[in-house]
Amino acid sequence: MRIIFSLLLCGSTIVAQTDPIQSTLIFLSDTQTPMWAEKLYLSSNDNEAATQNIFSSILKENNLAAVIHAGDITGHGWLRSSWKPILPFIDSLKSRTIPFLAAKGNHDYYFISSWAMDRFEEYIPNGKSDYSIQRFGNGAVVILNSNADKLDDDILANQRQWYDSTLSQCDSDTSVQWVITVAHHSPFTNSDMVTGSEFIRGEYLAAFYKSVKSKVWIGGHAHRFEHFRKNEKDFLVIGGGGGLHHGKRTENPYDDLHKNDGRFFHYLRCTVLSDSLSFEVVDIPPDSPESKIGYRFSIPLP
Repeated sequence: MRIIFSLLLCGSTIVAQTDPIQSTLIFLSDTQTPMWAEKLYLSSNDNEAATQNIFSSILKENNLAAVIHAGDITGHGWLRSSWKPILPFIDSLKSRTIPFLAAKGNHDYYFISSWAMDRFEEYIPNGKSDYSIQRFGNGAVVILNSNADKLDDDILANQRQWYDSTLSQCDSDTSVQWVITVAHHSPFTNSDMVTGSEFIRGEYLAAFYKSVKSKVWIGGHAHRFEHFRKNEKDFLVIGGGGGLHHGKRTENPYDDLHKNDGRFFHYLRCTVLSDSLSFEVVDIPPDSPESKIGYRFSIPLP
């Protein structure tokens, strides 16, 4: 597949365009190596092997247009050693001219934020941008920084204004049929370890709901797979990239369209068609390179 790159000189946007034919976008999240402290209260299950199996499976995908990471790439973003498990994967994608793009997760700032961001900018093509939009054929992927505690007020205000304006422009652009938003902290989750992001719900969902062409919100942070539907929009939690799995809270859970146990290693395959977006959750066992489809659904396009 021929991929065309262009850089818009606005300081925050990198655009990757693909020819408008069937293509595959891969989304994954939370590939960080588990920290020893987490193992005191969460069970491990060959997590690092599972992450490498995920990388191997992705590299076998057909018609791969891009790989988009929803954050927590590493456990300690400031340490070069923490990046070693993923760098061969990134290099393999680069050698095949397949873009690797990422949102910033909370672990990507650990523990010395300035050093961590130096590593992120060094290794991730869109690493200097807190927010960006990438065009893929008949649609676009928007990436946001959901780490509200790490951003100053001006950046937060600029990001929100940019998001509102970008979605409005996409709705007006006849060449755009769909928009997917990616940010690390999911607005909704049934995890028993973390809560849904009040920051995302309060600052961004109004524009997301209003946008006619915005179809899906993808996040991680919760180490589970979950699928929620609210106001005719789909929300996916895809935190199964290798972090220690989270259980499900029992008190007032959201209605999860994925009825089975969300604690499994996975990534998300999105096949872009002329008339629909087809989503498949690829279930990766930690002890085998073989994969299976753990869940699927599709969204029709106008």
